[in-house]
Amino acid sequence: MELYEAITQRRSIRKFKPDPVPQEVVHRIMEMALWAPSGMNRQNWFFLVMTGERKAAMVEIIGKSYRYVQPVLEEVFADKPGAIKFTKQFFERLGGAPVIVFAYYTATREKEETSIQSVAAAIQNLLLAAHAEGLGACWMTGPLHVAEEINDFLGIRDKTLAAVVPIGYPDETPPAPKRKTGRVVYEGFEDDSVE
Repeated sequence: MELYEAITQRRSIRKFKPDPVPQEVVHRIMEMALWAPSGMNRQNWFFLVMTGERKAAMVEIIGKSYRYVQPVLEEVFADKPGAIKFTKQFFERLGGAPVIVFAYYTATREKEETSIQSVAAAIQNLLLAAHAEGLGACWMTGPLHVAEEINDFLGIRDKTLAAVVPIGYPDETPPAPKRKTGRVVYEGFEDDSVE
């Protein structure tokens, strides 16, 4: 898959087929995540990849985070009640994803923003690699509202949760969201009006 094609065709998937993802495919995706750039090359990210019996209990914990994002959803999607209902269902079941990735970072002497940006770059690599493998994924930050409970369940004490990423074979084909204009300003080029 060509890079620009992967970037423009990747979508956030919130409905998955029940088919398991082969371990070797998950390994390839995670290997690509680890090739991301990081502040001072610290690579201070950490990923826990979950499938199997404990996943159902974790999905239940993550589902509790919906109540924290609900007020914002109701404001942003006031004219789209279907989107609010669909999002609630997604939080409750994670779309039936067979794999869940928990993305963490560890503190360094740099500013916290450096660590957040580093793990974010790794997550983007993960999303693109999953897409290249024919999988879907969804970058979630809503579960951060219940990070303490997630950490307790996973037994993680010395790291900060940055995101949760459900992964599986897509059972939906979302349309491409419209790109907003005016988000880039060019300066010093012959034609500075290009958007």
